[in-house]
Amino acid sequence: VDRRVAVLEQAVALLLQDQLTEALRQQAEQESHKLAGSLGMFGSDEGSRLAQKIEPLFETGQSLNFQQKQHLAQLVTALRQELQRMDDRHLPDIISSEPEDERPWFVIISSNRALTDQLAEAAPRWGLRPGGIANPVAARAQICQKRPDVVLLDMTSVNTLENYWMLLSELSANTPPVPTLVLIDQNSLIDRVEVARLGGRGVLQQPVTAAQVLEAVNQALQNNQPTQAMVMVVDDDRQVLTALQRLLIPWGLHVTVLDNPLRFLDTLESTRPDLLVLDVEMPEINGIELCQVVRNDLRWSSLPVLFLTAHSDAETMHRVFEAGADDYVRKPIVGPELVTRIFNRLERSRLLKCLAETDALTGVPNRQKSTQSLTQFLQWCSHCQRSFCFALIQLDHLKQVNQQYSHAMGDDVLARFGELLRQVFHSEDVVGRWGGAEFVVGMPTLTKKDAARRLSELRKTLNRLEFTAEDGTPFRATFRAGVVQYPQDGADLQTLYQAANLLLSQDRTGGGNP
Repeated sequence: VDRRVAVLEQAVALLLQDQLTEALRQQAEQESHKLAGSLGMFGSDEGSRLAQKIEPLFETGQSLNFQQKQHLAQLVTALRQELQRMDDRHLPDIISSEPEDERPWFVIISSNRALTDQLAEAAPRWGLRPGGIANPVAARAQICQKRPDVVLLDMTSVNTLENYWMLLSELSANTPPVPTLVLIDQNSLIDRVEVARLGGRGVLQQPVTAAQVLEAVNQALQNNQPTQAMVMVVDDDRQVLTALQRLLIPWGLHVTVLDNPLRFLDTLESTRPDLLVLDVEMPEINGIELCQVVRNDLRWSSLPVLFLTAHSDAETMHRVFEAGADDYVRKPIVGPELVTRIFNRLERSRLLKCLAETDALTGVPNRQKSTQSLTQFLQWCSHCQRSFCFALIQLDHLKQVNQQYSHAMGDDVLARFGELLRQVFHSEDVVGRWGGAEFVVGMPTLTKKDAARRLSELRKTLNRLEFTAEDGTPFRATFRAGVVQYPQDGADLQTLYQAANLLLSQDRTGGGNP
């Protein structure tokens, strides 16, 4: 910042002597433009305002009259004084964060001991680490010491809601907010509006099962996954890049910055971002041209692109959106606005990606997504020399269920089986539906014996489920499975599949009549 203001001071001094060169005028114009965009992020709105006034005067240059030159000199002097007033705390630094390698901490705030015990008993099967707290006052004290990953706030059978609303507001005010689900006992629009107003992530109404609650909890965690998102920022102003890192990293975002547009493609390939932030005005290649490059490549055509621009005139906006922008933020950048717009774009992109990668009926990843995940796990196991188990599962008599009872009944069997798969297998496992009644499960680091034990647990859980057809006929679902281990039974996914399919055809544990 100091160097840029020094350039402005040098340019003003030469301008007053009618000795300002065209090269220095252009440099002063560029530096004032960058200061206008960055000073606001460093805590100086006044500095940003002064730089915005300075930029058009340097654009005019030698054609200024004497009074205008004097006014420009006064603005630059005021900018220097404002810079001197800036506190050290406004100077950017890089904040790093280490991700915690543990199960998500699920806090249940409820006076209903039976509900808490029921959820605490089931939560580990969903890959969650449960914790129960009896009331919001006690919860506030504990949460101040350690931040939970997701919270269930049970407001059923509560006489006074004030402390619950206050806690919900505090959880939502965290940076980033703690995803909080609220359990109510009456379908009150007023309560639902209040939950939404205070930042709640979902409302559940009694009666609900533990599985329904935990399904909603996992969905809230999944929706709160921008911590794994990669944001790539391209701006020729290094101070803006540093300030953006300072702003975004505490929100759990991985941020890659680039100040040289000529290295754009290489960085894009190596980073593979979930969202791209581009400055409109850059030397050699501007942001609009980079956006066009992205949109012309099928691999990146759906990548969300957000622009930073000091101009909001109709022509600039037309060029930005014509190039394929999804959104834009004006400079000087307002931190909360940028964070909100980034998270909105990431959430929209995540939702569309999730819909494209998830089997709608069972809720598990589809063949394309699960194949990709399984292949990645095999590569990791090969590199780390770790074991990997692959299970092929076939529901028995699904076609017969469709014909004898109805396709709706067959869909219900598939949906319930998908729910069981998500319960029994952990978040680090890969579960997928490959079509019809065929499912696959990848279990990294497990032996074949351990994997067989997990399938046995799945079979016992499924055996406890009783389905009832529309005519009242009860029936149960069964499955057959084959389990193989990498690298003993195969070195690639196709070989493992063939080996598992052979074992499945020999499995006699399923096969019962529907």
